[in-house]
Amino acid sequence: MIPVFSIDEQVRAYIRKSGQDFRLSTSSEGPVLLPLGESASKPSDMKILIGSNILYVSKLQAKYIKKIDWSMVERYLSSSGDSKT
Repeated sequence: MIPVFSIDEQVRAYIRKSGQDFRLSTSSEGPVLLPLGESASKPSDMKILIGSNILYVSKLQAKYIKKIDWSMVERYLSSSGDSKT
């Protein structure tokens, strides 16, 4: 089974603009999109190419996600003290 979920264009633009690879991780507040330096990828992760960057998503987590949206980026930004939107 291949998980099916969508990725908001605002998230795609953020990843492309950042020039970094990201991983969708879990947190106590819910799913969070972290730069790869803060959350290492795993060999079993799904790899999604966004521009010249890669978004890693756990295969286990992917089956529960319907949409990767801006709130997942905001969780990272608020926890890091960064206010970029």
